[in-house]
Amino acid sequence: MLRAAPACHDGCSCSRLLKEALPLEVRVRTHHPTTKRRPGALGAVGLCLSIVLVAAANAQGPPQTPARPPAAAPAPSEAGIPVALDGEVVFYIHNPLGPFSAEERAKSARRRLIRIAEDPFYSEGLFRIQKTDTETLVFYRDDLVGMVTAQDAATLHQSQEDLASERIQIVEGAVARYRERRTPIEWRRAQIGVAVATVALVTVLLGLRSVHRWLSAIVERRRRAGVALRLQEQIVIDPGRLASVEQRAVRLGTAATALVLLILYLQIVFWFVPLTRGYALALLDYLLDPLTNLWHGFLANVGNFFSILVILVLARYLLKGLRSLLLAASADLVKLPGVAPSWAPHLYRIVRLLVIGITGVMIYPYIPGSNTDAFKGLGILGGALLTVGASSAVGNFIAGLMLVFSDTFRIGDRVKVGETMGDVLETSMSLTRIRTPKNEVVTYPNAMLLSGHLVNYSAKAREEGLILHTSVTIGYDARWRKVHELLIEAALRTPGIVPQPAPFVLQTALNDFYITYEINAYTRAANEMLRIYGELHQNIQDAFNQAGVEIMSPHFASLRDGNTSTIPGPQKPLEHEPRRFSIRLEEGSCKESAKT
Repeated sequence: MLRAAPACHDGCSCSRLLKEALPLEVRVRTHHPTTKRRPGALGAVGLCLSIVLVAAANAQGPPQTPARPPAAAPAPSEAGIPVALDGEVVFYIHNPLGPFSAEERAKSARRRLIRIAEDPFYSEGLFRIQKTDTETLVFYRDDLVGMVTAQDAATLHQSQEDLASERIQIVEGAVARYRERRTPIEWRRAQIGVAVATVALVTVLLGLRSVHRWLSAIVERRRRAGVALRLQEQIVIDPGRLASVEQRAVRLGTAATALVLLILYLQIVFWFVPLTRGYALALLDYLLDPLTNLWHGFLANVGNFFSILVILVLARYLLKGLRSLLLAASADLVKLPGVAPSWAPHLYRIVRLLVIGITGVMIYPYIPGSNTDAFKGLGILGGALLTVGASSAVGNFIAGLMLVFSDTFRIGDRVKVGETMGDVLETSMSLTRIRTPKNEVVTYPNAMLLSGHLVNYSAKAREEGLILHTSVTIGYDARWRKVHELLIEAALRTPGIVPQPAPFVLQTALNDFYITYEINAYTRAANEMLRIYGELHQNIQDAFNQAGVEIMSPHFASLRDGNTSTIPGPQKPLEHEPRRFSIRLEEGSCKESAKT
């Protein structure tokens, strides 16, 4: 069945009906593909002049069949299939008729409307109604142009005769407006309107170009003056980068303004030219539909947005309170049971992640579209990617927790990992950075630190002291008590060595020709151990030189009678008599000769 579309006082249907009447072909053909180059002012002017020439050419001849593409029937809905004439919905078809579907009936009705509107001898008196037993027929001249069935009338709760009469009245009004828009007077008005709009567009685009140049000059002057952007004393954008961002903003603003002006111009031109008025309606729908949908969606979810806002505010202030408390605990201003000061920063990170996760779970039901299949699919995809790609990250995170809460090291501790020795520069839940004495920064995953061998020199140095030790070898001719005294004296001279506990010396080996002495001294400056070692070695040299004790490892060689048997005396044979030999030393020579 068909339903009439009420018309406004100017002969055009209301915006809702115009939207429903929009042909699909018009929408497709009026969508211009995006090109890589931005349309400049000259390109826009050329396009405008082309439209003016086309409109003028069309205005020179008599009105012809409109060149707008036929409207494609939308999918059946409760409102029915629209039948449009010149972009204006005339009525709707709801039900099929025999072998013909509602879409086919709408296409046929549209063709008959165009044929009636272009009849050079058109007259409203040529319409007539003929009632039969099952339906009401509508004739124009002697041609059957429409049919109202009992099902159509029942759909709109009207009688067949009333519905047929109403339809004829609506068709007469639509045809009258169709023919009026194609009179020579309307074509001349369209030509004048297009010309005025084109001149206005060119003028505004030239002014926009001048504004663009003026703003670009201001940005260039600011760059040369060295104007930087400072945000909360923490983020500073240098003048060159700031000028680049501002220039990009000026270009984007100019392009957006030109695009809006061009769309407005096309809207005006399409509205003036009768043959393209359907395009004007389509363009208006393209602009207003997304904004209308967004606005209606916002109004429908205002309550949810307020709920999300309240949850976010509560979570933010909860995190601020926890941060203040744990920072005070890390500074030892507040004592928290079971929480060491070194744990507080890491504990805040963990609690922060938990709060953020719980907040996300709480606001999820209030997010618009969270219950849709697409949203759920994205959640499943994100979970799968996280599971596949974050296994090592999770391992490092757990290792970081174990390192922190086992108090393995702290920031600033002198540690040794494998062949790397240095100070702990930074530690997070996944990585630890160590700075070597050569000012090299080495990064280790926490899982590697947990599974490997780590030496912490600072762990006991803070309270009991770290024992630094070094060895010297002195010959047997030096008295060992004197050597002990000199080594302890050299250790006490060294800055960084504490007098208590007192240094001590160990004799670690009695070698063939010398004794190995090891000096052990305490220090609480584990980070200065390399410097302390260097100065300790210097002081050992000075102390031994001042006392006249040589720091050396002597080696001795002896010449023995090799002719005598090494068999013990009681077991030596009685007839054994070693042969004699003589040794001659030549004065002034280091050579020795032996003669048997």
